[in-house]
Amino acid sequence: MKKRIDGRTAKGLRIREQFREQILAAYIDLIRTGIPAPTVAEIAKRGRFSLRVVFKHFPDLRTLRLAAFSQIQQRSGEFFSRDIPQTGSAAERLKLFIDRHLRRLEYLMPIRRTATMVEGVDPDVALALRQGRAAALVELKEYLGPTLKAFSPAERREVLTRLHMVCSWEALEFLRNHYRLSPARARALISGVALSVLADAERRAKGG
Repeated sequence: MKKRIDGRTAKGLRIREQFREQILAAYIDLIRTGIPAPTVAEIAKRGRFSLRVVFKHFPDLRTLRLAAFSQIQQRSGEFFSRDIPQTGSAAERLKLFIDRHLRRLEYLMPIRRTATMVEGVDPDVALALRQGRAAALVELKEYLGPTLKAFSPAERREVLTRLHMVCSWEALEFLRNHYRLSPARARALISGVALSVLADAERRAKGG
């Protein structure tokens, strides 16, 4: 009898998880089609299930939004290899960081636009965005590696601040949304500016 109950419980959990994934998929699909703040009715229609099903698995839209953010953030890791080169010039390593980082931001762009809309009123979303920015800075430092040792603490802080700003999602969004640049063109422009920042810092560090 116990095995039968355990089997039913496992099946029930699988079904519950399937519905949860379908709801998240519907929410994310709507965001990717240009609807930054889908309603429960829109989510239910997209997933072809009832409003009751949505609320059975997520008590409110905020909980659903956070779960979707978490899922897409995890999946975005597939676009950002953790293999950091130990050889090559600083410029070559920076170019590799920019290419990987901006491709990841492109993947995250629809959900980031939604996150930006609610950042000021949702502390959990605000925290997630701060953590994302901090993680990007850590990765930037790892890619530049020994190059940073050539700078004084003040110079190191200055060059990292400039590069972090140039390679930010806000910079990418500005180029993509305001200037309507293609992803490739936006990456090329950001890469050019970032490499100029690095070259200028290296020149000053050498007393040039």
